[in-house]
Amino acid sequence: MLALVFPIPYLSIFDEKSVWKSFKEGLRIGKKKFWKIALILVITGSIEFLFGIFVTIQLFDITSSYAAQIITQMALNLLIFPFIIILLSSYMIKWRESLEVLEIEDKEDSVHYSN
Repeated sequence: MLALVFPIPYLSIFDEKSVWKSFKEGLRIGKKKFWKIALILVITGSIEFLFGIFVTIQLFDITSSYAAQIITQMALNLLIFPFIIILLSSYMIKWRESLEVLEIEDKEDSVHYSN
């Protein structure tokens, strides 16, 4: 359900507008690309989860320190999180451009038919 509003902060940053001014366009992209956004989040989250379990198992073979576990998970998130942000940002830019092209074509078609 949160995949519907997921594009809003991206569009707010791209346009340097407030979140509320980007809400309508972000919701429109969220509705059109809901399953793609949800799939990207599930896949990247699952990969991070599985990799985290693997790292945890390997770490517990070395030490049972809880502090080492926390620091390792934080480092793992610092490595994976930027990748997810870059991936989603590139998709948001691509999806937004494709929707703008469709809107322009629709407007041109409606003008063409009205003449």
